[in-house]
Amino acid sequence: METHCQLKTKSKMFCGCANEFGAEPNTNVCPVCLGMPGVLPVPNERALQLTALTGYLLNCEVPGFAKFDRKNYFYPDVCKDYQITQYDFPSTTTGHLDFEFGDGIERVRVTRAHLEEDVGKNTHFDQHSGVDFNRAGVPLLEIVSEPDLRSADMAYEYLNALKDILIYGGISDCDMEKGMVRCDVNISVRPKGEEKLGVKVEIKNMNTFSGMRRAINYEVPRQIEMLKSGGTLVQETRRWDDVAGITESMRTKEH
Repeated sequence: METHCQLKTKSKMFCGCANEFGAEPNTNVCPVCLGMPGVLPVPNERALQLTALTGYLLNCEVPGFAKFDRKNYFYPDVCKDYQITQYDFPSTTTGHLDFEFGDGIERVRVTRAHLEEDVGKNTHFDQHSGVDFNRAGVPLLEIVSEPDLRSADMAYEYLNALKDILIYGGISDCDMEKGMVRCDVNISVRPKGEEKLGVKVEIKNMNTFSGMRRAINYEVPRQIEMLKSGGTLVQETRRWDDVAGITESMRTKEH
């Protein structure tokens, strides 16, 4: 599970533009968050503090050194053609989250929680599309868990417990209607007794916990049925169509 939450800061991650929801499109932008030539990013100190606090609340190690990296990819909502994120030296590592599930307490290991910048927002119309870059550069915390979640209901309770911690710590408002929390779910199935994980299928950018639960409850039987019928699963990215109640392939992943 990869959970992305917007941090509760007044300004963006690497510039002084306001971090606010609902402004007129492309009004909270500057040469830094638009990636103009010759400009240099300056990290938001408050975002760094909130990331460290998240690490402590999730029982993570908070190293004395972290660094940022460029992730290059080409989408209309990525105005710089790269995203500033953290790769090999993240701000926090190796933690865990305990939460109530069923009749007991479950523990999900946290691989890392790293800082990155959000991207713009695409809006599609009948004959054209628009991009609002007000969200580009907003500080985003990505919390990655180990493959300890065994069901849709367990994933749902994990996300609710994580949301409670983030709100309690003043780290994020976690307003789902404003897109402050989004999650990507990596799903694989394997025969009972098999230790090796199966082929991973990622479902991207789900912005409701209930939608995430429905997506998992659809995707797991889909994979099982495909394997039972002699088909082959491929590592791919899929999207959840909440109206149709199905996942749809977006792209296959390169190894």
